[in-house]
Amino acid sequence: MKRLLLSLIALAITVASANAQNNYYEEKNVSFMGLFGMNISNMHYKNQPGMELNPKAGFNLGVRAEYVLPSCHGVFVNAGLEYTMKGGRDKIEVGIDDMLGIGCTYIARPCYISIPVHVGYRYDVLDVLGVYADFGPYFAIGTNGKFRTKFDDFSDDVTESIFKKEDGMRSYKRFDCGLGFRVGAEYAKHYNFILGFDWGLTDMYTQDMKHYLHQEGATDAACKNFCASLTFGYRF
Repeated sequence: MKRLLLSLIALAITVASANAQNNYYEEKNVSFMGLFGMNISNMHYKNQPGMELNPKAGFNLGVRAEYVLPSCHGVFVNAGLEYTMKGGRDKIEVGIDDMLGIGCTYIARPCYISIPVHVGYRYDVLDVLGVYADFGPYFAIGTNGKFRTKFDDFSDDVTESIFKKEDGMRSYKRFDCGLGFRVGAEYAKHYNFILGFDWGLTDMYTQDMKHYLHQEGATDAACKNFCASLTFGYRF
């Protein structure tokens, strides 16, 4: 009788443990996810009165590798390689030669190859639905990008490079880093919908740009990236 009772207790513990583990992500060694989505980005300026850009739409695409930590049900680490478009835009008035108050749209559009490295936690709400969140740093290298000025009364736009020297001056640094946070939901172990936020920690202005702004009266000016994204992912 005692042996039977112990056997039933052991069986109950085993069943309970199995049911509890069903609420967590199935432990696969490594999985990969393809990503494509939309960005809403902006550039935050410091110590530059009147310099405030509005959010601008862009896109992101890339791939992410994810590793679930053994014996840590739901805890994972991931790293990605992504191409992402950031920047901002504003409607302003400028003076050209003898003409004053010419309306124009100013657009900054830097593009980066970004490498996020995050740690996260996942919980399976249903057999076919899991939710998760992850957090960590990102490191990015600028690949291309333009400052573009679209004048209301002229057909020709004015474009300047963001990362390369124009008239002997380089405007923005190529390297950026910051912190990212993502929350997501996965359906049927494949289809993912992800909401993400990236806060840039790097002052993007080069010394050339800082010197120019200082001459224009903007002391200790700084500029940092911010980006929110809505991304669709497919896990392979």
